[in-house]
Amino acid sequence: MIRTRRPGISTVLSELRRELKGQGLRVADLAKALNVAEPTVWRWLRGEGLTLDRLDEICAFADIDLRDLLARPENEQRDNFTLAQERILAADRGLALVFFAILHGAQPRDIEQEFGLPSDRLTSHLDRLKRLGLIESSTRGYIRPQVRRSVRWRRGGPLSIAFERTVKPLFMSMDLGSPTARYVSDMLSLTDAGQARVQALFEALREDIHAISAQEQAARLEGRAWSGILMMVRPFDTTEMTSEWRNNADDMRDA
Repeated sequence: MIRTRRPGISTVLSELRRELKGQGLRVADLAKALNVAEPTVWRWLRGEGLTLDRLDEICAFADIDLRDLLARPENEQRDNFTLAQERILAADRGLALVFFAILHGAQPRDIEQEFGLPSDRLTSHLDRLKRLGLIESSTRGYIRPQVRRSVRWRRGGPLSIAFERTVKPLFMSMDLGSPTARYVSDMLSLTDAGQARVQALFEALREDIHAISAQEQAARLEGRAWSGILMMVRPFDTTEMTSEWRNNADDMRDA
């Protein structure tokens, strides 16, 4: 017998937040309709103190069928790209921009307004992404990705190469002296297991960062700007550095 996995409460709430955002419903709208304070709604949408009756009320106000949320399996979204999808995204920067913006919470109207992409070109990109199986459109017109936000691409594959050629140099050329820039740089001794633990912390922090972004978008706060975040841990090659130190020390002695 094949059993269908039912989503946990975190998955249901994630889908609920997506639907609310797609309809342009704000926390303030829910709070007013349900006659409660906005912080209370924020807690409910995080699963804190949320009862089934209140969940029904939220769904009823947003005209969402709770059964649709419960019917979505946890593994509906994939964790990896196919090689063909990687190649196509890597070859078309405009298409990749639209997809990764959607993957990180943007809707077509956001992309058109914030990136200045012409509507006909945006429509063409959306149609292509649908054919590739990377996004889908709900009956209400809300666009959602078909892969998880933590999707992985192949090491040394098309997207990895494209990242090395375009995105990475962009990150490295950022003005870290800007008053709005924040960065941390450490050199530590770690085993492979230690590096894996750090990477797990990165993933947890990444989820928290996305939650902050989603809350600010839902509240429609002004002053938001697309921000770059880069987290990395990898073995550090000290050979070149120590060689330079020795050369400098020799030069000082000779002087």
